[in-house]
Amino acid sequence: MSKKERLSEFNRSNILSAAKELFEEKGIPQTTMDDIAKKADCSKSTIYVYFKSKDEIFDHIVLEYFTLLKDGIEKTFHHVEKFPDSFFAICNTVSKFYEGNPAYFESILGEIKIAEDEESTVLFQIYEIGEEINSLIEGYLKANIESGNIQNEAAPSFQTTFALWGAICGIISLAHNKEKYIWHKTNASKEEFMQNGFNLLLRSLQSN
Repeated sequence: MSKKERLSEFNRSNILSAAKELFEEKGIPQTTMDDIAKKADCSKSTIYVYFKSKDEIFDHIVLEYFTLLKDGIEKTFHHVEKFPDSFFAICNTVSKFYEGNPAYFESILGEIKIAEDEESTVLFQIYEIGEEINSLIEGYLKANIESGNIQNEAAPSFQTTFALWGAICGIISLAHNKEKYIWHKTNASKEEFMQNGFNLLLRSLQSN
C-alpha cells in the first residue's frame, strides 16, 4: 500500500470513527457534518473528498455492522452444530447485535433503494450482504431438512428464508420497542418474550 493509499485509508477510518461516536452521543439526526469535521479534526472539504453526505457516512457504518452481523451468523454454523442449539445461537447472535446497534439494526431492516446503475455504491454492497445472509439461512434450512431436524414442508425457498429472517428480527425489534407494554400485559421481560417467540418459531419448523 502506497503512502497516499495509507493516508486515504486513515482519513476514511478517522471520519467514520468520529461519526460513530457522534451518532451514539447526539443521535443521527442531530449530528451535522460540522460536528463530524470537528470530532475528526479535519475540514469539511476533507470529508467531502471521501463521502458525498452524512447519509453516505451512515451507510458505510451500516455496511460495517451488517458485515459483522453476517460474520457472526456464519460463525454459529462452525461452532454450534446441534439443532436446535444452532437455531437459538443464530437468534441470540441477532439479538446481541440489536442490543449493541439498535439504530443500525432498524436501518438494515428497512428498504434499501438502489438503481440498476449503482452496483458500485455502498447501498449495493449492503444489499449484497443481505443476499449473503439469505443464502446462509437457506443453506442452514436445507442442511437441517436433509438431517431430519426440520420438516420437509419448510423446504428452503426465498419466501421461507425471508419469512424466517423477518420473524427472528421482528420478535427482537418488537421485544425492545414494546418492552413496557409487554411487561404490563404479561409480566414478562423482553428476554422472556424473545425466548418464547424463538421457541414458537422452532416448534413451527419441527412440527410434522
